[in-house]
Amino acid sequence: MKHRTKLIKFHSGKDSNKMILRKMMTNFFKYSHIVTTEKRGKILKRFIDIAVAKTREETEASKNYLLKYFPSKAFVSTLFAQVGPAVKDIAGGYVRIVRMNQRDNDGSMMVRVEWAHPVVIDWGEKKEKTAKTEKAEKSEKKKAPKKAVKKEKAEKSEKVSSEEETK
Repeated sequence: MKHRTKLIKFHSGKDSNKMILRKMMTNFFKYSHIVTTEKRGKILKRFIDIAVAKTREETEASKNYLLKYFPSKAFVSTLFAQVGPAVKDIAGGYVRIVRMNQRDNDGSMMVRVEWAHPVVIDWGEKKEKTAKTEKAEKSEKKKAPKKAVKKEKAEKSEKVSSEEETK
């Protein structure tokens, strides 16, 4: 029975709920927004607000709390270095939920969870080249010399033709 419970829960099992929450929190901090269902968005907002409040002051206890959700120490140190100073003067309400439309296939309400105040996190990651971009770069490299060769041939033929005309 769910009498007198104020927490919103999703019922997929304790382990899967924990992993879903960790992945959603990580993606939120990486991309600064996330689109999800209304129920998951409300749960996510609660945990993100707590995590952001922990980043305001770098203590051992807050670091351990964040390591529980984000196992990478580099990720946690980036949060302390960039999110903490950005929200230092704000008392709460770091994240807002914006309602969107219903999902077509099952009709569940979709929301966008985003920063309520401007927070920019620079992860310092270079975009990895995908197979398509690598192929495009290779084809451009192949095309460029051919065009240059054609231009050189055209210039030589013009010079030859201009020399013949002058003779």
